[in-house]
Amino acid sequence: MSESIDRINRKTMTTASVVTHYARPWDLSKAEQATFERVAAQAKDQPILDIGVGGGRTVAALRRISHDYLGIDYSQGMVDACRQRFPDARFELADARALSDVADASIFLAVFSCNGIGMVSHADRLLILREVQRVLRPGGFFVFSTHNRNSPECRRGFLFPPFDWSFNPLRLAVRSLRFTGETVLRMRNRRRHHPHEVHADDYSVINDVCHHYSTLLYYLTLAKQRQQLVDAGFEADAEAYDLSGRRIVDDTSDDSIALIARKPSVPLPQGRP
Repeated sequence: MSESIDRINRKTMTTASVVTHYARPWDLSKAEQATFERVAAQAKDQPILDIGVGGGRTVAALRRISHDYLGIDYSQGMVDACRQRFPDARFELADARALSDVADASIFLAVFSCNGIGMVSHADRLLILREVQRVLRPGGFFVFSTHNRNSPECRRGFLFPPFDWSFNPLRLAVRSLRFTGETVLRMRNRRRHHPHEVHADDYSVINDVCHHYSTLLYYLTLAKQRQQLVDAGFEADAEAYDLSGRRIVDDTSDDSIALIARKPSVPLPQGRP
């Protein structure tokens, strides 16, 4: 199952049309703005690792915090797009599950935005958390977002693509053709990928509507995510933010949650959070 999830998602994220989509000049979300602002002062001029950098949406904001910056992605197309957009920044092809070229305790701020950590299997997700914890300096931060298992999105069935009505006959014809094509694409992808879903006690991996049902994405609750972080060696009670950028204590019904996890300044006693 792990190989199926990776194969499906990697194929989607290396497709030229998807690379082009992420290389557009997208703005930060309100949750990202809130989390970046929260750590900016402490991360000023410190080493930053931008994991799953995609087409470069977070690059400018993070480089305003520090020019000691490295962006990585497992899609060569994404890396190439970033190098073209930001020729004076560093980007490398790398996988978050095996950060072999990043030394222990060499990064102060690691970022994995846009729910990127949710594009792998359960075992690989836990591996990423351990790898990020390894490369962070004591007291360093991990800022990331994750899909929320308590959101309606996790339980929603098949969705047809949106359709924009027009009284102009030519526009209506073009939009109807697009709607038909996208509907067929969604139905085909759903038929192929839905059997690979995973529904465990602690998490789900679902065939999400993202990119017309061409992905399998990991969902879990805030409480379970905090426990995963503790198990990986981070401090307890990671800060959490909803989509509006408001800090939350308990869970929310939002589709995704942004978190700020911190590596302890001193090693934790063995077997204790």
